[in-house]
Amino acid sequence: MKTLAGPVAALCCLCFSISGAPAGLSQEGSREITVHVDVNSLLVPVVVRDAQGRAVGDLKQEDFKVLDEGKPRKIVALSVEKSEAAQSAGESAAAGPAGTVAQPANQSAATRYIVFLFDDRHLGPGEMDRAKAAGAKLLEQPLADGDRAVVLSFTGVNSGMTHDRAALLAGLAKLKPQQGAQHDAGQCPDIDYATADALINRHSKPEWDAQIERAANCAHMSSKGNIGYVEQLVRTAANQALLAGDQDARATLGYVRDVVHTLSKLPGQRTLVLVSPGFLTGSGEAMALESGILDLAAGAGVTISALDARGLSAGNIGAGQSTAGSVYSNITGGAAGSHLEAMRDSEEGLAQLAAGTGGSFFRNGNDLGAGLKDLAAGPEYRYVLELSLDGVKQNGTYHALKVEVARSGVKVQAREGYFAPKARK
Repeated sequence: MKTLAGPVAALCCLCFSISGAPAGLSQEGSREITVHVDVNSLLVPVVVRDAQGRAVGDLKQEDFKVLDEGKPRKIVALSVEKSEAAQSAGESAAAGPAGTVAQPANQSAATRYIVFLFDDRHLGPGEMDRAKAAGAKLLEQPLADGDRAVVLSFTGVNSGMTHDRAALLAGLAKLKPQQGAQHDAGQCPDIDYATADALINRHSKPEWDAQIERAANCAHMSSKGNIGYVEQLVRTAANQALLAGDQDARATLGYVRDVVHTLSKLPGQRTLVLVSPGFLTGSGEAMALESGILDLAAGAGVTISALDARGLSAGNIGAGQSTAGSVYSNITGGAAGSHLEAMRDSEEGLAQLAAGTGGSFFRNGNDLGAGLKDLAAGPEYRYVLELSLDGVKQNGTYHALKVEVARSGVKVQAREGYFAPKARK
């Protein structure tokens, strides 16, 4: 089994500025923003879109209803955040009747900070090439006057926060797939994280039968005459894959948290665009880390959007993802089914980060350049609901949330749950 010491060490040894932030994101003289987390309330960013996909910006507090584990949760406050585009449109509409001279608009628009975080830990060579091409297409046009951006990766690429397109393009050119967190393809049997989760946590009988056959084949043994040894091979490979996957999720989400923390210290509009094929976040620890990121982003007004760099995919198994060793799995379609399920599971972490912060998730599309441009722009309107947590037991349990709006024909995007705060010792 490959050790994760290298990738994790590379992640941890990046240059950090004061407060543990990735270098290149801080700006001299930037205003300090203190994020206060009140255990008696929860912030929930919400984006509401009409049938044409346009963000709706005229809702009131009484239009929202939040269900916590199926029961109404009190909304104590609501705020509406408008993008620069929405504010400009509002100023144009209020300029006055035709034939009158409008007052000059304020030219000193608030600075917008955008982090393009490329997931070189998980992107394959072809995926990375498409992601870099999408970034280059986006940078064909100069950044707006108030925009500052940085090209960042998990393993060390950092263009620095800048308005200079040449510096950003140079950062893109340095991106290379590392894939240091991938499982050991030489293991007998070769089991990835999704398969290990199905075996160990979900006790899948079809998956177990398929992996027993694969283990017998790669060990050149009979699954009947040597069943004890073959079963041990499967258990060992599955446990190692599960451990490596949990470590990978911890390192990945930990870095995303650090980037969000750094962004929280910058004034103006702040957006993190995560370009990734996705990663699995099914463990309890990963879910808690993800929930903490959502809490931090909501308190600091940071929007996270995500782009699945795999592009248009029907879940087909690529040449580099061998299913050899299990005739049973190939005949029954189990291999393709498991692969498609793994793809959907890996997307879930990206979808949750985007939905929980008012961002967008671009997936299953080939025009990555257009997708990246839309994600960088962000929604025109974002609501932030403050929920009272009075009566919630401080025991760290997970609570499912559902946000409803009293308007037909709209789609509501919001975080789907939170962990109750734990009582301090």
